[in-house]
Amino acid sequence: MSDSLTTYDKLNEDIQFTEDETRELLKLNEKEILILILSELKKITADRN
Repeated sequence: MSDSLTTYDKLNEDIQFTEDETRELLKLNEKEILILILSELKKITADRN
């Protein structure tokens, strides 16, 4: 359990949005959010290779 909390804390530190960014993200629909997530995962995967 401790490991998962540590992982969450690390992710939480990495994911910081300004107030304006948060407002824009809240306006997105489900499809837009999924596309955003997939594009970020693609970037992470590309960086590792």
